[in-house]
Amino acid sequence: MDSQVKPVFAPNSIYLDYAATTAVDRRVLDAMYGIMAQGHTGNAHARHHVYGAAAHRSVEAARQQVAEAIGADPSEIFFTSGATEANNLAIKGIAAHLKAEGRMHLVTSAVEHASVLEPLHELEAQGFELTVLAVKPCGMIEADMIERAIRFDTGLVCVQAVNNEVGVIQPIEEIAVMLKGRGILFQCDAAQALGKKNFNVSPCADDSSLGPDFVSLSSHKVYGPQGIGALYVRAEKKHVLTAVNRGGGQESGLRSGTLPTALCVGFGKACSLLEDDIRHIRSLRWAFLNRLSWLNPTVYGHSHVDWNVPGILNIRFEGIETETLIMALPDLAFGVGAACSSGGAKLSHVVRATTGSEQAARESMRISFGRFTTHQEILRAADLLVEAVEEIREVQGVA
Repeated sequence: MDSQVKPVFAPNSIYLDYAATTAVDRRVLDAMYGIMAQGHTGNAHARHHVYGAAAHRSVEAARQQVAEAIGADPSEIFFTSGATEANNLAIKGIAAHLKAEGRMHLVTSAVEHASVLEPLHELEAQGFELTVLAVKPCGMIEADMIERAIRFDTGLVCVQAVNNEVGVIQPIEEIAVMLKGRGILFQCDAAQALGKKNFNVSPCADDSSLGPDFVSLSSHKVYGPQGIGALYVRAEKKHVLTAVNRGGGQESGLRSGTLPTALCVGFGKACSLLEDDIRHIRSLRWAFLNRLSWLNPTVYGHSHVDWNVPGILNIRFEGIETETLIMALPDLAFGVGAACSSGGAKLSHVVRATTGSEQAARESMRISFGRFTTHQEILRAADLLVEAVEEIREVQGVA
């Protein structure tokens, strides 16, 4: 595609780690360049002069674009450095409110991203009680599973929209319906949902009040720049949230710090360019799996196409640890566990949670496709993987 920026350092490599980060769309780069290279040097919070006013207009236009992408009002969008900060702000920012309300019980699933699980464990260390629910073997958690865990003092439920390691789509609408009228706040990490499926903060057409109260978003998952994200806060729930970091009181006092105008513009542009890539990416998935089928890999995630995003594929070749495949496949860039883990690859807690097996986690690899992945690349990648698996099995003496 003309909008792809090709890396010069790895001309023969195939990038299959879109769930970790996406390439920046050239159209996004052009929009950011227009801010950085044409004298737009003002601070968006210094609106008393022309430079600051211009930066402010650019930021607010970007806020509008992000809001439109998820069916929100711009006043409900608060820029952050990414989804990790947004998750932390949502979870830790409501702690004081939950304490005051006497709702010290928190509920989440075992397959959430670390930026959700770790803040919850931090609150647990401060006296909150945390219930981490097991999921179905496909990685899904259903509304009735959460309902059985809810108590009179439950204050917060955290469920992601799409799992970052196996690609399963969680039933956010059903969970929102179940939580209605219970006085329980609902936080949703949607970093992997935006651009991979239709996502709306008010998914119920007949009741716009239903939906998550807090939604975390990430720019670099949707072909935008790294270092920028957003937290959606439902208008009527803003009063329960307090700032985690203090400073100049930007973003309505919820997130202090000078906003990076160019990054905001890039995120907004990326949201405005969200394309219907589903058909293209689904065809890549089936072509890849068809090429691998006779190797009989285990595929994690939901078996029904409607409950998995097609661009995330977690597979296992039993008896072959993924570290071995990494060394055998230097031209393939694929995921192992969560890329956000310190020091690089880390065993997938999601595969452990869905299979109950440490060995399965050691042998799982995440292949993720994107807008710029071509059929030629995916077939070559599959052939390289087949060749590597065959050679390893031959050495192991496995037929």
